[in-house]
Amino acid sequence: MGRPESLVDHTLPARGALAVALRELRTAAGLSYDKLAARSGVSATALKRATSGRHVPARETVEAIAAACHAQDDDGLTQLWLDARIAERGRLQGRRRPATPELVTTPGALSQALVYFYERAGAPTLRRLSFLAGGRHLLPVSSAGRVVAGQVLPASRQQCLAFLNACGMGLRLRVRWADAYDRITVLAPARSWEFLQREMALAEIALSGQRERHAEGSAGIGSVRLADLHHGPGLIARSRGTDMLRELYDMPLRDGTIRYSEPRRTRRQRAA
Repeated sequence: MGRPESLVDHTLPARGALAVALRELRTAAGLSYDKLAARSGVSATALKRATSGRHVPARETVEAIAAACHAQDDDGLTQLWLDARIAERGRLQGRRRPATPELVTTPGALSQALVYFYERAGAPTLRRLSFLAGGRHLLPVSSAGRVVAGQVLPASRQQCLAFLNACGMGLRLRVRWADAYDRITVLAPARSWEFLQREMALAEIALSGQRERHAEGSAGIGSVRLADLHHGPGLIARSRGTDMLRELYDMPLRDGTIRYSEPRRTRRQRAA
């Protein structure tokens, strides 16, 4: 008669629940660890480790045990493994759930959302993530590593969709997040460049076209810089520069765009 099996470690409840479920599968199938090892292709030592509750086994190990015991997906093993994996990593603790895709407007927020989806998927290995995405041609391992580290965004909409697919996201939600990706990485830079071009034109007018008319305010004009308008040290600097240009050149701001007209000419200029 063999030694009795050691008790399941419930130090981490989710991990213990997975171990109990795996043990119940083996018992229901009437298999010893040696027979289960022969059927599953996983060593008996690895099987005992997987059912100890002290470690979360690889997902492939859980799938191999389930297949050898003729378990159905309805047994909830996938969700039990996912809960145990998330609990063991602890990366989602204190991390806020991403907003809806339509409310995500910055590269940083999008990057954090992608990291969240990766962790919520159980943080698969980079090779498995690439495999689940459809292959290295869709999501290279090196690119996946930088994305999950929060260093970069996917290189294209297709790569973004492949990454989200590997994280187990449904089609409709994947498309919504891909639209957010386009909005942030494609449309926003285009709008920013157009805005910057207009700023440059306005600054050129301010520096070269109206010094004679605004001699008294020349010191103020000299302090209007592109940095103050676009990235300035704070709201006060940006507001000061914007208000000054609006007053000097009659440039109303509507709907987030700048509409500017030709500078007003002096009487001497009109007479000429």
